[in-house]
Amino acid sequence: MNPARRVLITGAGSGLGRALAFRYAEAGWRVACADIHIERARETVGLITGFGIGAMAMHVDIASDASFERLRDEVLAAWDGVDLVVNNAGVSGGGSLLTTSMDDWRWMLEINLLGVVRGCRLFGPVLTEQSAGHILNIASFAALAGAPGMAAYATAKAGVVALSEGLRADLEGSGVGVSVACPSFFQTNLLDGFRSADPTSLQIATRLMRSAKESAADIAEAIYQGVERRDFLILPTAEVRTRWRLKRWFPELYFRKLMQLVHGRRR
Repeated sequence: MNPARRVLITGAGSGLGRALAFRYAEAGWRVACADIHIERARETVGLITGFGIGAMAMHVDIASDASFERLRDEVLAAWDGVDLVVNNAGVSGGGSLLTTSMDDWRWMLEINLLGVVRGCRLFGPVLTEQSAGHILNIASFAALAGAPGMAAYATAKAGVVALSEGLRADLEGSGVGVSVACPSFFQTNLLDGFRSADPTSLQIATRLMRSAKESAADIAEAIYQGVERRDFLILPTAEVRTRWRLKRWFPELYFRKLMQLVHGRRR
């Protein structure tokens, strides 16, 4: 009998990270739940041990090189390898390019972009040495949408898409797969700690999240299936896939419809 596969998930203490931890535990994977809030990671572990699967809670600050290096060392000491690395942890924010402070730009890029860079740089060599495994980076449809009012967040997530594309090319032929997921709004706690100089940004984001049809579990299921198929770009809902096709095929029509939608929501 083959040993259970092993997955490391950052930001596993809540939201999509916790939902992914549940989904992989349900599928029989061993799960390492990493989070900046170790008590939340432990809570996730406590909730998934009912599946009878080995799970462990670990601390990580993805904005810190040293913290991420310690996480890698702890994972390898416990498992001597890993089959899937999920770079999920992140923060949220809003505001236009003109109103977002440089401090907020640095905060966003340090966590949402360079946090993913750290995960790929540190675990990529582990997977290539194994000649097997997969890296899943969680971006956002904001990376592709070109919408107003989220300049720093969208730029960071667009960077995650670009680095995933480059990593996929770098690892071609190595036996290591790469996926990037771009969900839109769904029911989660991502807006905790939301930063913006414009209160309207948070109001709009809150309304969109409350009106979302999908739960974190729904998005986790779609992402799980996409990784199992080894899809590169995972667009987890039909609505997101439709909008992405419209933008690619009819960019000017997409832009007009986008701005009509934005103005309507602001009113």
